[in-house]
Amino acid sequence: MGRPLQSYDDIAIAELAFYLFALAGGIFLCLKHGFAKNAGFRALIILSLARVIGACLRLATISSPDNINLYIGWMTLEGIGLAPLIMLALGLLTRVFESIQTKGRTLIRPQHQKFVELLMLLAIILLIVGGTESDFTIVDGKPKVKYSTVSHAAEGILVAITALLAFAIVLAILNQSHVGAGEHRIIFTVAVCFPLILVRLVYSCLLIFGGITSTPWLYLGMSSLMEMIVTLLSEILGFNLDKVVPQPVPRSDEEMQAFSSK
Repeated sequence: MGRPLQSYDDIAIAELAFYLFALAGGIFLCLKHGFAKNAGFRALIILSLARVIGACLRLATISSPDNINLYIGWMTLEGIGLAPLIMLALGLLTRVFESIQTKGRTLIRPQHQKFVELLMLLAIILLIVGGTESDFTIVDGKPKVKYSTVSHAAEGILVAITALLAFAIVLAILNQSHVGAGEHRIIFTVAVCFPLILVRLVYSCLLIFGGITSTPWLYLGMSSLMEMIVTLLSEILGFNLDKVVPQPVPRSDEEMQAFSSK
């Protein structure tokens, strides 16, 4: 026997409609800018897929309210939403740093980017594993979660990466005079999105570290809307950005990279 619609279901319907369009936009942007060259827009696809699948799982609980696995899947996918947001911002800033590098200034080396990407991948894996190991209870269609130690570790990594994101934004702002024409919009957009990402991070910390039980309105205000706004701003930016034309790296930077790799 099914159950009536609840506030979480209404939010899921809105998310499903929004992220279906966002998914199409993310795919278009990856085709426009290149799947291999822009991790930021790939993160849009990851976030959109997570939200579409998560919303479908939540709505499936209407007809199967006693199926705990549907709730676990929904909550696990909700939990990984922060990681793609950070990936999106870092991916966009990578383009800024590459633009600066063409002017002969190397601020972020490939080794640093790989390290952060590995940390992010580790955090996502731990979030998924931690989500499956957490203790879920459902009361009247509303989830209550006792997060596992693995989830705590994953959230700690995301806090650290968010701090690195803040540092990268400051670094980009301080060196914006060396950014190519039209790329300043990236710095502005990421800087505007950062407080929203921070709110989303605080929400996750309240749940995982603080043990607070979420409500539909807390989830809507601190998680769902934050993700939607960041997604919308990023896609607007992507549609207005030109495709990067490969440029030769200055000789001095090539030599430094060759030296650092030895």
